[in-house]
Amino acid sequence: MTQHSETRLLDLVGQAMRGADAGNLDLATGLPWLWLIRRPAPTPAGRGILTPSVCLLVQGEKEMLVGSQVLRYGPGCYVQAGVAMPVSGQVIRATDAAPYYGIRVDIDPKEVAAFVLEMQLQLQLADADPPAITVERADDAMLDVFVRLLRLLDRPRDLPVLGRLLKQELIYRLVTAPGGATLSRGVVGGQRERAVGEAIQWIRTHYNEPLSIDALARTVHMSPSVLHRRFKAATVMSPLQYQKQVRLLEARKLLMSGDVEAASVAYEVGYESPSQFSREYRRLFGAPPLKDAEQLRRQPVGAQP
Repeated sequence: MTQHSETRLLDLVGQAMRGADAGNLDLATGLPWLWLIRRPAPTPAGRGILTPSVCLLVQGEKEMLVGSQVLRYGPGCYVQAGVAMPVSGQVIRATDAAPYYGIRVDIDPKEVAAFVLEMQLQLQLADADPPAITVERADDAMLDVFVRLLRLLDRPRDLPVLGRLLKQELIYRLVTAPGGATLSRGVVGGQRERAVGEAIQWIRTHYNEPLSIDALARTVHMSPSVLHRRFKAATVMSPLQYQKQVRLLEARKLLMSGDVEAASVAYEVGYESPSQFSREYRRLFGAPPLKDAEQLRRQPVGAQP
């Protein structure tokens, strides 16, 4: 990260955050897909679904666990997710005087596909299956897009038009950068790459139903062995492991939403045994369902893990 870009982005994010409610950890902007993120201190590990997006770290340091893979990154790096992925993340360096600052842009994979096809971009896909989440270092051209996006927030009249154009420029920088296959895999990849994305979407939509790998493989037109291998290469977990994490994360949302019993939540997300649900919930989140939900209600809420 160049000194000039680092200083400018810090100034712009800091100015925006100073005008926000001190209790807000995530600040919405005039662009519905652009968020500013602040953490005034290191955080415990939080679990959630990282949706398709890119998040540039401006200040501080963060660690993310994807399956068994640990990703650690600092200022000038961005994490990008091409598909929805269960992850665990925590801020490991932040103080009240020097908070963790991030800039998150939500990205619709269909938006990437439409842009790549419309612009007829010649993109190369990596030989191996690209991972669903990667960490890369932003170059000066990409950092400049973020600077111009933040400056644009002071001109509400220009947001609808120039915001769209700047987002397209950012997508261009992302898909043509090292690691760009993470976002463009479903566009320039073959049927097998698209099939993994379709399998992920099916599991997220039908997470509370029994999962048959053979039936899922037929749905996405792949053999069970190839689907299992390519799914794990992309997500660092098997389809069944992915489904389990999605189920437990959905259960956590239900538990936090009101006065519900753990057993009824277990059945609602697809478990046949409440005791198995409680064991797996505690293994993932470190506390029994109701106790975990009670602890979470007392914590400040942030949009991303």
